Amino acid sequence: MTGQLSGGMIRAIFMFLFIFIPNLVFATPYSNWANLIQNISSGDQHTLEELSETVIRINHSFSDSQSIEFVEAIGFALIKNPLTTLNSTNKLVNNKDVLVQRYDTGTVCSLPLIMEYSKKSTLLYYKLASESLKKAGLPARECLKNMQASFEEVESEEERGTMKWGEKEFTP
Repeated sequence: MTGQLSGGMIRAIFMFLFIFIPNLVFATPYSNWANLIQNISSGDQHTLEELSETVIRINHSFSDSQSIEFVEAIGFALIKNPLTTLNSTNKLVNNKDVLVQRYDTGTVCSLPLIMEYSKKSTLLYYKLASESLKKAGLPARECLKNMQASFEEVESEEERGTMKWGEKEFTP
């Protein structure tokens, strides 16, 4: 039986190729949603540097809940790595695709947590993000102004009794 493969051996080879080759060819750091969100949220330098390209490449496949989760992750990145986050989201500001613009600096700097999170969590996020943006200095000043203006709107709604808080909890 030299030089010939049995039918079982051929099937085994095809099964190997079918199962493992697509994972090798298509595996990227972003093929796993949970890892992508974790890397963004934690302020991972490399992930944030590639953020604008990632958004352009994959945002059309996001469900509504994934879109919200993605914006939240970028908001969390502001706390951990504000300058790289802003550099990446600034690249999306003038994109002609409205779906891409959902992840730009204007969105990220306008308290992306207020819809889903509790009052306590939103206040904590605002405190930490504001501090991080202040420490980042001049390049983060416009984002800080936008966040402060958004927070003033939240405070006004709270005073009027019209603010509806979410249920999610933010634990940095």
